[in-house]
Parts: sequence; structure tokens; C-alpha cells
Amino acid sequence: MKIIHFKWILIILLVGIKLNAFGQYFGENKVQYEDFNFYMYKTPHFDIYNYLKDTSSIEFFGKLSEKWYNKHHKIFRDTLKKNPIILYNNHADFKQTSVIQGQISVGTGGVTEALRNRVVIPFTRSNKETSHVLGHEMVHAFQYNLIKEADSLNLQQVNNIPLWMVEGLAEYLSVGKQDNRTAMWMRDAVLSNDIPTLKDMSRRPNKYFPYRYGHAFWAFITGNWGEKMITPLFTKTAKFGYKRAIDSLFRISADSLSKIWERQLKKSYKPFLKDSNFTVGEKVFGPKNAGTMNLSPVLGPNGRYMVFISNKDVINTNYFVADIKKQKIIKKISAPLRKSHIDAFNYLESVGSWSPNGNKFVISLFSKGKNILKILQIKEGEVKTLQNIKIPELESFNNPQWSPDGKRILLSGLQQGKSDLFIYSLKKQKLKRLTNDRYSDIQPTWGPNGDKIAFISDRGNDTNIEKKKFGTNKICTYNLETSGITYHPILPGAEKFSPEFSYNGNSIFFLSHADGYRNLYEYKFEDKQTYRLTTFPTGISGITDLSPSFSVAGEDNQFLFTLYRNKKYSIHKAKYADFNKEKVSPDELNQYASFLVPMPKKIKPTFDRDDEFETDTNAYTFKPYNPKFQLEHIGSSGVGFATSQYGNAMAGGVSAMFGDMLNNHQIYSMLRVNGKIYDIAGQAAYINRENRISWGGSFSHTPYKRSYGIMKEDSITIEGEDVPVKNVVYLNKRMFQDELSIFGQYPLSKHTRFEAGVSSSIYSFRYDSINNYYYGNIRETKETQIDAPEPFFLARANVAFVGDHSDFGMTSPLNGYRYRFEIDQSVGRYNFTGLKFDYRKYFFRKPFSFALRGLHYGRYGKDADELYPYYVGQNYFLRGYTARSFQRTNCQSEECFNMDKLTGSKMFVTNAEIRLPFSGVKRLALIKSRYVMSDLVYFIDAGIAWNSDSNFEMSWDLKDKSRTPVISTGLGVRINLFGYAILQPYVAIPFQRKNMDFSYGIGISGGGW
Repeated sequence: MKIIHFKWILIILLVGIKLNAFGQYFGENKVQYEDFNFYMYKTPHFDIYNYLKDTSSIEFFGKLSEKWYNKHHKIFRDTLKKNPIILYNNHADFKQTSVIQGQISVGTGGVTEALRNRVVIPFTRSNKETSHVLGHEMVHAFQYNLIKEADSLNLQQVNNIPLWMVEGLAEYLSVGKQDNRTAMWMRDAVLSNDIPTLKDMSRRPNKYFPYRYGHAFWAFITGNWGEKMITPLFTKTAKFGYKRAIDSLFRISADSLSKIWERQLKKSYKPFLKDSNFTVGEKVFGPKNAGTMNLSPVLGPNGRYMVFISNKDVINTNYFVADIKKQKIIKKISAPLRKSHIDAFNYLESVGSWSPNGNKFVISLFSKGKNILKILQIKEGEVKTLQNIKIPELESFNNPQWSPDGKRILLSGLQQGKSDLFIYSLKKQKLKRLTNDRYSDIQPTWGPNGDKIAFISDRGNDTNIEKKKFGTNKICTYNLETSGITYHPILPGAEKFSPEFSYNGNSIFFLSHADGYRNLYEYKFEDKQTYRLTTFPTGISGITDLSPSFSVAGEDNQFLFTLYRNKKYSIHKAKYADFNKEKVSPDELNQYASFLVPMPKKIKPTFDRDDEFETDTNAYTFKPYNPKFQLEHIGSSGVGFATSQYGNAMAGGVSAMFGDMLNNHQIYSMLRVNGKIYDIAGQAAYINRENRISWGGSFSHTPYKRSYGIMKEDSITIEGEDVPVKNVVYLNKRMFQDELSIFGQYPLSKHTRFEAGVSSSIYSFRYDSINNYYYGNIRETKETQIDAPEPFFLARANVAFVGDHSDFGMTSPLNGYRYRFEIDQSVGRYNFTGLKFDYRKYFFRKPFSFALRGLHYGRYGKDADELYPYYVGQNYFLRGYTARSFQRTNCQSEECFNMDKLTGSKMFVTNAEIRLPFSGVKRLALIKSRYVMSDLVYFIDAGIAWNSDSNFEMSWDLKDKSRTPVISTGLGVRINLFGYAILQPYVAIPFQRKNMDFSYGIGISGGGW
């Protein structure tokens, strides 16, 4: 057995690949651009943490929270006591939250955290959507609390509940039994003959969207068995799984319940599909020439080009410019966005607009914690950035609309929880506010003459702000000369969306589900008559109700619209003359097709009962926020005891995490035992995320133990005589590291950051010898502490610059770049300077991805060559030259490769790979697979290691005393082990190993390079 001195163990710890203090070598940053001054607003059941200056908005939100509590309490019969809600002013601020550690996507409306039941949400762009998100997340708070408070359940049993059951219940109790989007999805499932079983929904959430299908399922359960079944079904599923829960409560199997649900869906929805058709218009973009999700089409003034959002690239969603006549994408708009400090764009509920001359396009983006306007020049399909516009007075806005004269931009803005209309003057760079009230004014559009604006709003008799009752979205117009607002009583009681003026301004087009579907309508101002233009069995729709889904332009009123069919969103075009206009009575309202099965309603859901609620107004109070540490989580690795002839030992560990309510301050602690009392390890760390600079410190005591045995001839004294014996000696060598460190990072943007840290360590040693003397059947054991090295001191300081703007595929990044440049200085027992250079570039050209890497690790200075060397033959660096492969050859001749040529205090590696997605996601991989995500890889590796006094020679053959690069090539497979690690078997041809035709091996990493 080869003995490794503790010096080498020490250096492995010092100069190995070091993760930064926050657990990332690469990775995007969550940047806290703003310093939020939080305070607490207390209601009878909630502590609402917020920083809003407009107290009327927080009072509005507090009463809305209590109303939702009143509704959900009737279902769960469970009591939330001072449940925390963390409220943000807008989505851009919400993305900066420190409560949730991961990135917040544009599609995340809110989050409920399980450990302390924290509901984290922003104000949205409409009162109704804010209410929906709050109601949805509050269901999760009740769900978590129900399980945590139950005697026979624990929080981990939430994992027994399928996602469709969790999210579906939150949708059902926040939306109700009538929902045009969920009903549209169910009609499409019937039309496509693709109604999933409960097993399908559990195993394939990517295909059967948990929110929609789960919503429909709970409506089915409560419609047939009543809402009294909600709590027992949920808790029994947490305890036993959904199959046993269904069998126990309904006395039928889950498969039988699936068949009953399928029969009811078909029976209820087939009658609504008879008189519908998909014959209007022509599909211009779908899966064959774009993606499966093609959204928000915006038609240019000349009718030739369009801008739309698509997942054509599979790995992300982008803006594209397309030629409508040729039905061909000609440019990706997102390419110039990637070069700037853009955090994200809202592809769900916002879209841009063309300038009147059709040469420019304006969109709203997230940048540095705020929305900005970006003006792009689009000329003959070429795209370049002309201007980035910040509007300091308006932090959050969307749906920018270019005025007919090209001088102004119309916006829907969100300030202090209120959604209003604004106009920004491009020349004067000034903002003008048009509306200022509690009503939600959204989706504005210009009239053709620029003197009138149409928008949708919840203002009207069916809205009661005081009682937190929000009516339907209505079409309103704003007169810029008089500042007057006109409400148009079109299809009363029905929701209206996305108003667009006709070319001459005599009518307005809009979407509505007045007939239970989501169709296109026209309202003529002159005779105040409404016409239905389409009768699609599914609907014209985007991802959400507020997603822009159609566009109209040109003298002939040419239309582009997004049609949902077979779980895909395709873009169609049609002229006004193509539609079969149908006159609709102003009072016509038949939304039966938007109800969920069973129909008609057998039991009236709680949601539909708009119960009054009363609370003590004195229970609503404002208080300052004082951060206090509370236990968030405690974990254990178990405890074990052992005894043997060598003594007693124990093993086990416990960890705990403490934090304040906003997670601005966190303490992590750990205690682990693994053997004797002096094998106890412990660590305590503090992290501060209160500001943009995240920093922390830690103290740790870590023992490292190494044991090995030897046998030797010895003698012992028995009855006064020296007797020869066999002595089996076990040596236990321990090194103890006591380290104090301070670390921090400063993110410049979502994609780049600086890291820095300093640490001070003392290394001490203990060596123990256990002697086992054997003389016949007699054994005598004696343990003694022997001489060990003197303790020594080592200090280290490091700084790094890190960038990551990559798009991850199934097993590794597919597109973008990553880099890390780091320098560190060690002083004390060992003095050297460490340099690290790691640059990676990825190119995705469907179906292939091309990856390049250049990597240098090096120690320079006085003690650079004294320490344990780098070995460039590791799988992670250079395949085909692993130490194990040398052991397999057992070659002793001079022709054999000398492993010492691959070691040194410095190394450089370059790699190139061609990656082909093999199994996994259908649109990305060659073979469709739900469970095995893998890539086929062809690689070329080259590397060299050297010391300070090494000689270099560029030669294909290895020289005795010179260092030359070594090269290998081969094939490999990357297999995603369910997100935990990447398994990488390979076969390589090591060119410099003349005694070996090929080498094979396997590596495991957290994501490859």
C-alpha cells in the first residue's frame, strides 16, 4: 500500500478545484440591485413584510390577504397564525429576493417556501391577477401547514403528493370551477384524443401541465363528491400516495377513477366541438419551421415582416424576425440582447411594437433590477441596437406601443402596486401619467390618429375595491385632448383582452370568451354592434390570459394570431375578409363551454360564494422590521456506535440553519463525529445577503485521518524473558485543520461577478500506534502516541472574476460561454502564488453542440514545486491517461509511458468536443426518452504538466528529460443521473502511449464542462 504523507493531503485541499464561498464555481448570479427598506404590516392572520411607500396599497393588500384566508379556512379548517408574506413592488424587485436562493424566472408569479411557510410574491399588473397569485400561493401555505401540524405526517411527505395534485388544488381554490384556459386545454385533450390517466399526469408533468390538468381533476372531484373531500384526499395522499388514498376514500382504484374522469370529459366537451372549425386563415409558423410555442406575433406596418417569440432553439425562448410571405425566420433578435446587460425579457405578458415606418422595434426588458426600453433597428432582416432607455420615474412597465407619429411610447406601468397608463416622449425624455387610481389599466394601444387610446380595465359597477371584488376586464378609451375615459359596455359580464384598432379607427378588435371559448371579436363604434369573427374549438391564446395573442395592420386589416391546438401554439394569418362575421347580441353571454366537468355544476364551489368578511380594524398595524435569527432547519445523518478490540467509536452528525425572515442573514452550523473524541468536526458560518455585496465568515475544525497497517518482527517480555513475536502495527495519522475565513462576492450583473476571500489556518498533527503482539494464541495490544510533525500556520488570500452566460442542455451547456480567472497568494509554511484560468465556449447548431475549453492551473514562487503536484491525466482534464489505466497495463519496459511526465506544479489543458443529444427531450434528442437524458460525445484532449525547472519540446514523441504535450481522442457518452451527477464513460486513443491502442474509463461530475 502506497503511503501518502499528510503534506500531500494538505496541498490537495489547498490547490484543488476550490468552490467559492457560496457553493458555485460557475453559475449565474442573483443580483440585489436595490437596498429594500422593509417594514412589517400586521393583519389578524399575517405578517406582511414590504417596503412600499404608499400605505394605501399595503392596506389594500392586507385586506385582500384576509379575504383569501377567510375563503381557504372554510376548506382546510386549519388556522394560519401570523403567517409571513413577503411582498415586492413588482416582478423585477421580486427577482432579487433573498428569501428564495434560486433564480426567479419571468414565468414565476409567486413562491411559497416550506420551511417557514413564507409566501413570497410581487404586485402584478392587474388587481385580479394579484388576487389570483395571492390566493394560489396561500393554498400552498395551508397545504404545508396542514401537513406540518398533523400528528402522523411530516413535511418530507409532501414528496408523496404528485405535482398536479398540489398545483391543481391551488388553481382550483384560487380560480374556481370556471376557467377558460383550463377548459380550453381539456377541450383540446378531447379533440386530440389524448386524455391522461392519473399515472400519466404523475409521470409526465412536462407533457401534461400540472396546473391545468390538476385544476380540472380537482373540479371533477369536488363536482362529484363535494369539497369536503379536499382535505382527506390531500392528507391521505401525503401519507400513503394517491393510489391508496383514492382506493381508501372512493372505494375504487385510481385507474377506474381516471376512466370515469375521461368519460365525463368526453361527454361534456364533445358537443362543444361539433360546430367549431380550424379552417380560417393559414398557419405560417408552427413546429415545422419554428417551435412548439410561438407567441405574441407583431405584424409590421408594411405587412412583410413580423416579430414573434418562439422556443425554436429548444434550449431557450427568443425573439425572432420572420418573413411572413416566405414563412421563414430570418433573424434572431435575442442575439444583440445577449451582448448587453440584459437579465431577462417577459415573453408571457408583454410584447413590443414597430415604429410607423417599420424600420424600428421597441421592447421592454429586465436590466439591473428595472425595466428598460430597448429600441432596435430592423432593416432587411438585419438587427442592431440603437438605444437603451431608462425611465427613472417608472421602474416597472410593459407592452410599449409606438405612437403613429413616431415620437412617443405608450406604456402600462406599475407603481406602488397600482397599474396605470403612461406616455414617454422620446425627444423630451419625459414621462406623462394618464391615469392614477386603484383600478388596473393595462394592454393600451394607440388609435390610428394618435388622439385616442384603447385599453382594458377592471373599472366599472362590478368592481368594488373596498370589498376586494374585481369585475371583468372591460374595453375603455382615453381621449388625449380631454383626458376623459369612456367605458364601452361590450358583452357585459365577459372578459375582454388585447384591444386593437382597425386601420381606419372605426372599430376595435379584441379577444373574449363570452361564448366560453377564446375567440376574436369586433366592435363597431358607429352602430355599437359586436361581431364574432372566429369560432375555434380551442382558442386564440397565449400562456396566460394577459398574453398578447393577435396583431392587426394594413389597409386590408391583415391579422396574425396565436392558436392553441394539440398542446402547441402556432401562428396563423388571415385577412379581415376571410372571417365569417357573426352578429352578436350585446347581452349575449353563454360561457358554459368554459366550465370544468362535471357540467352542470352539482355543488357550488366555495370560491363562487363571495362571502363578506369582517375583521377588527385595530388588528392592522405597522411595525418596523427587526431581523431576528430563528431556526429554519435541522438535519441529522444518524448516530452509530461501535466497539472492537481497538476501542470504542461513534459516528453521526447534525446540522442546523438559522436565518431572519428575509434570509438577509443566515447562520449554518454542523457537528460531525466519526471515531474517537478527537475525530469530532465542526463548522459555523455566517452569510450576509442584505446588500448587493454578499459576504460572510466561517470557523471550522476539521480532522483528517489516515490509517494503514504493517507487520514486523518484534519482541515482548513474558515472565522476564524477551520472546520473539509478530507485531501487526496499525498507524493512525491525524491532521487537524483549524481555519478562520472571510469571503464575499460582488455581482456586476446576472452573468458576471467578482469573488474574494481570505483565510488563516493552523495545521496540527497526532500520530497513534496500535501494536498487536501475537505469540501463539496469545495477543497483547498496546496503544501509544508517537512523535508527530510540529504544527504550522498557513494564510491565503484570493480574488476571482467569474462569468457565466450559458444555456444548459440535458447533460452539459449547449450554448454561450463560461470563464473563471483567479489568483491566490499563500504565505506561512508554504509561500506561492496560484493562478487559475478556465475559459469555455459553446456553440449550438441543432442538433450538434460544439464545446471548447482552455484551462490552466499553476503555482508560482518559492515553494511552488515542493507541494503535491497536479496530475493532468485525470478524467476531468485529459482522458486516456488515468493512473488506473497505467496500473492495468503493468508494463515495466522503457517503452512504457512515464507517469511523472504528467505531473507538475503547473498544467495546461485544451479540449474540444462535438456533442449530439442522443436520448431525452423529443425536440432535442435523436431518441425520445422520459427517463434517460444522454449525449454522444466525440472529443480531442491535449495537455501538458511541468515544474519550474522543466524543459519544453514540441514533439509527437515523448522525450526523456523534456516535457511535451500529450494528446488523445475518442468517443464518450454523458448520462444524466436524474440531476444528481453526470456519468461519463468513454473510450480514448492515447497517442503518446505506444504500448496501448486504446484506454477506457468512466468519470462522474456535477455537469461536465
